[in-house]
Amino acid sequence: LCYRASHDLCHTNFKCCRYILRWGKMKTAVAQMKKTDHTTRSLSWLYLFVIPLVLLTVLLFYRHQWDCSSLVVAKPTNVSKAVPLNKGVLIPPRIMKVQKAGLRSTDLSALLSSLTFDNYGTVQSTDSYVLGTIYVGYLETQNVTTPYTSWAYYPFAPSAYYLYQDVAGILVTPPTGMRSSVPLGGISTGSFELRADGSFHEWTIFNQYPAGPPKFQTLDNTFMGLYVKRASGSTASYVLQTSPSDGRLPGVQSLMYQGAHPMSKLVVMDNRLPVTATIYAYSRYKVGDMNTSATPAVAFTAVLVNPLNENITASFMFNFPHGIEPHTQRPYHQLTPKEEEETTHPVGKVLKGVVDPVTCFEACNGDPVCSCWTFNTADQSCVIYPYVLLNGYQEGCYAGVKGSWHTNNQCTTVNRVATSTSAGGNLSLCAFSSDTTAKFSFGLNNDVGSLWKEFASSGSFGNPKNGYFVNGAAAGTVELGPGETKEVTIVLGWYFPNRDFLGLQEGNFYEHLFKSSVEAAEKLGNSRIEAVTDIAKLHEPFFTSTMPEYLQDILINSLSHIRSAFWVRDGRWRQWEAYDCVNIDSVHNDGERHIPYITIFPESELNKIIAWARYQVKPNQSNAGMINEELRQGYLNLPYPPRDMDIGNGRVMSDVTSMFITYILEMYTWSSDSSILAVIRGLWPNAKRAAQWQLNITQSNGYLPIYLISTYDILGLDSYKYATYNGAFHLLAMKAAEKLAYLMGDNEFAATCHEAFVKGQVALDQYLWNEAAQYYNAYTVNEGFDYERYRNSTNLTLCLYESGSNSNENCVSGDPNSPGALMTGTFYAQVLASSLGLGTLVQNETRLRLHMKAELTNNDSPWGLMALTGGANSVYANSIWVLANPNWATTSIHLLEDVELALSVAEKSLDYWRSVLHDQWNIAGLLGGTSTSSNSGLPYITSHYGFYMTAWHIVFALSGQTANMTEGS
Repeated sequence: LCYRASHDLCHTNFKCCRYILRWGKMKTAVAQMKKTDHTTRSLSWLYLFVIPLVLLTVLLFYRHQWDCSSLVVAKPTNVSKAVPLNKGVLIPPRIMKVQKAGLRSTDLSALLSSLTFDNYGTVQSTDSYVLGTIYVGYLETQNVTTPYTSWAYYPFAPSAYYLYQDVAGILVTPPTGMRSSVPLGGISTGSFELRADGSFHEWTIFNQYPAGPPKFQTLDNTFMGLYVKRASGSTASYVLQTSPSDGRLPGVQSLMYQGAHPMSKLVVMDNRLPVTATIYAYSRYKVGDMNTSATPAVAFTAVLVNPLNENITASFMFNFPHGIEPHTQRPYHQLTPKEEEETTHPVGKVLKGVVDPVTCFEACNGDPVCSCWTFNTADQSCVIYPYVLLNGYQEGCYAGVKGSWHTNNQCTTVNRVATSTSAGGNLSLCAFSSDTTAKFSFGLNNDVGSLWKEFASSGSFGNPKNGYFVNGAAAGTVELGPGETKEVTIVLGWYFPNRDFLGLQEGNFYEHLFKSSVEAAEKLGNSRIEAVTDIAKLHEPFFTSTMPEYLQDILINSLSHIRSAFWVRDGRWRQWEAYDCVNIDSVHNDGERHIPYITIFPESELNKIIAWARYQVKPNQSNAGMINEELRQGYLNLPYPPRDMDIGNGRVMSDVTSMFITYILEMYTWSSDSSILAVIRGLWPNAKRAAQWQLNITQSNGYLPIYLISTYDILGLDSYKYATYNGAFHLLAMKAAEKLAYLMGDNEFAATCHEAFVKGQVALDQYLWNEAAQYYNAYTVNEGFDYERYRNSTNLTLCLYESGSNSNENCVSGDPNSPGALMTGTFYAQVLASSLGLGTLVQNETRLRLHMKAELTNNDSPWGLMALTGGANSVYANSIWVLANPNWATTSIHLLEDVELALSVAEKSLDYWRSVLHDQWNIAGLLGGTSTSSNSGLPYITSHYGFYMTAWHIVFALSGQTANMTEGS
């Protein structure tokens, strides 16, 4: 009650409030109050008795609107036998609702305070966190050692690291915001994460991605700080981290994290501070405006509240340690064309008598030829280089790129000497406040301890000399009267225009929008209210809706998936399948994640559709008309990989060409933009050729595709002649092509597609409906298969072909479907069809209902629907593909089944990531299932993956609506 009644002021005595929430500890709460000063103690009695009494009266009166079920005690659930989760934790109701009046506010502090967050995690300074080991297929690695490679524990490594909280030797799930958090940064410009303990992770703003230099997991001594001085003269100053990396820096007692893309929020909870401090970190994100959203900058706004009856001076600061990159070496050379031709490499100069990385940093600065350096603590060697080499992770090493700071009245900027490389450019810290009396200062120092000491003594910095320094900091100071609220904002802007793709300079699109980091930082800093208003407008339709809270939270934060996108100088918008699965714009994977892109930034999706059409298989080639799987298929680290970003290659698949046709129809019917519609009409010939390919591969094969692989590749559907999943996608292709043909006035081709659709429906029932089991078999039944041997084995695989191969000790020929394998997600194509209003894909809707019921009955697990039952007992079959549950829910709602049941099925999988694993900003493609006891219910394959984003279709299903914007309906 205290928490809800006075969420902000409560933080001046957070322990008191925490005890109130633990109802049995009233005496301890009173004892704690006696230790506080008189003003806070008076407020504490108010919180403890008066406000709760008033609230209790109100709650009793409105008990039908909010009862005790709003306070949920989360029961402990085991992730695995070895890794128990947290003990029961009190989860407060939603802290704050979006208030529409706030959308028009000119008060930044009020506007920020009106925002809604549907998650939270609290970290204490006494907490301990460790990296535990889990069994995986492959996941994105914490640290990457070499450039130009997948960021994966790969191929199919046996284990990976996963963050845990160590509680008396027991590893438990850490609070929300520790394993992952909102990636901050303009779309396609690079990003980083502000975690719940105040630390910063996952840095990619220096053009880091798999085709270039590796990410920085952390940059030690990147931190925010707070200084407060009371009228009495007493001061307090703390780094806003619970465990600063440098032991000389004092951290705060506790922080509470909340995230709602593109914003992170940190509430400072420390009873030694006489102010309430809440930090909001955000970047530009404007619906329908990619240019504005591609601002390479992040704002950190400190909302400071004075709860006392005296004046207070408060200062907020941000430090960035540009000069030293911890756990990094720079031995990797990016060859220029001339160097490549001459096969020369840079020669480093080894310096003697260097004792630490700061000395090596200074040695590079003093050498006019030096551009970068590496220091190795093992042998105390300092090597300086005349070229900028690419970075890689190396424990025990430190590195850096030469750069000089210079300061003006509002910003301090570091300019790197390597202007022509991917590491070249500049970075700025700029200070802002809506208080016209605010004072700004900037600090430069090689020693972070000395820098902090200067800030802690007065809340500001002196007039620094420009030059080469490890640390650059910005601070803003305001005077707070009793009860007054003010904000100070520090913007981190960057400008690194030379994006490298396997050694070729592709550049960044944002260089057309900005000319420096100062310009980017000032653009965001001067439009703070507009930026937050745009974010509020994005959030409002979700957080004020009647959708379940878990769904609102998951959908908003799924927008963080955009972290893997890049937008190059010539205007091409591209995206990795994942940083650990380095294909570029695979058509089928784009299908799972594309709804927020096609609705929020439609130009991004159109950009890719045009490229897919460009690389469509030519008329005189095999598989003419087929759409290639992706624009580029991995293989970044082969001895001499092709350097072209767009190639057009991949596998022959069931859900690629069909998905392309579907995209064309979506873009045409969901857009009223005349320029987009003109482009889509121009792509009709490509869509028609794609549909013709679907016709060609089915007409002589029983009107269904045969032996095709799909996005469920490791289940091996291509080993069987017919698969229901593949057949459903063919039916989707024919139905979408028929609709498109009518819209384009090609009635003859529309009739051809309709005929193929009807024949395909008949064939699907003929070959794949299992009357005895009352569901569609995952694949066709064949004779002569040793089913029991296959199903009961955990190490046998299928032979490559259905016939012509004999069983041996390694594989089994034939088909394991004789009793009828059941695949979850079989009718993913139906989800897409329903969102487009194309109707039911199967001939008999009752059979679809029966099939959906069978999936839930037979394939359920504690973590979601398993991929396949009745087939092989493999880790892949029993794993949970996280698109399955939301797809099941969407189709069930469209079939007018039990909506509450449907939403609970989606909730089991989606909410598991936010409420159990506390990792909703890094949702993997697959969870370990029942056959992987050491990893059951834990991330198993591919991080930051888009499978779960099919949940956006649930919104369409719940609305009961479809759209055809071209017809105004």
